[in-house]
Amino acid sequence: MTDFIQRRAVTIAMASALLASGATVSAAITPTTTTVQHARGTATVALAPQRVVVYDLAALDAMQALQLPVTGVPKVAYPQYLSGYTDTRYQVAGTLFEPDYEALSRIQPDLIIIAGRSAAKYDTLSKLAPVLDLSVRGDALLADMERNVHTLATLWGKQEAGRQLMEKVRSEVAATRAVAEKSAPALLVLAVNNFMGGQTPGARFGLLHDVLGVPAALPADPSKPRGVPLKMEDIARIDPQWIFVIDRNAATGSTTTKEGAPVIPATELFNNETIRNTAAGKQGRVVFVDPKIWYLLGSAGPLSMIGNAVQIREALQHKH
Repeated sequence: MTDFIQRRAVTIAMASALLASGATVSAAITPTTTTVQHARGTATVALAPQRVVVYDLAALDAMQALQLPVTGVPKVAYPQYLSGYTDTRYQVAGTLFEPDYEALSRIQPDLIIIAGRSAAKYDTLSKLAPVLDLSVRGDALLADMERNVHTLATLWGKQEAGRQLMEKVRSEVAATRAVAEKSAPALLVLAVNNFMGGQTPGARFGLLHDVLGVPAALPADPSKPRGVPLKMEDIARIDPQWIFVIDRNAATGSTTTKEGAPVIPATELFNNETIRNTAAGKQGRVVFVDPKIWYLLGSAGPLSMIGNAVQIREALQHKH
């Protein structure tokens, strides 16, 4: 009887210890989801997703910088620093505008990331998997970029890396603004064959002025958010001290127009007497910016913004 009582006491003690241990483990269970910010408010998504499809190059830019996993990508002419995403280990899941739903069915993503050109597909894609919209606003570019970087970093527990990344972005932007505030006014032009659109403060690519602080040769025009149409004689009349050019065809890899004619490279378009006789032309201050970073990414990725800040700063410092 005494042995039975002792054995029972031991059994009860072991059970109590097991229950106590189980209660401790339950209390310490690591969360499997988190709530993050994106362009449409907040979203609760799984932590550390592994099958991630990304339809936005600026998001891919941030994910590359943070070394985050990617499964599906858009078919696009990638800038050189993102060309690794053309590797066959990344599945093509559509374009910047249009998802490939058959590819998504094969991938079975646990997270889809959209922005800008793909943002219109939010509702449809949300039926397939959790979706984050990482679109940015032109008048809050750095703030939205920081939100996006923090969101992505949080999903994979890399908040400190995200903080350091944005610290580098803001440092490079500040360094460029310090140089730009002493610069003469500049004109930024989006060139598409014979069409030229002057990018004023507040315009689609007005970040040259709004973010990087370069004085503008054209005033803001809220009625033309995609740019002010220009002809060569308009540029001559404005006579800017600096001309910065985005070549859209070089950005997209286009070789022919919709009509089938060969495209006109921006370097050829701006190689004329009218431009050479402007203040910018006379001083060798016609600068062709990285077209893919400016046009395809909209400078909304942290690495692209760092690259832009450095290119503009070096141009302003070395071409006087």
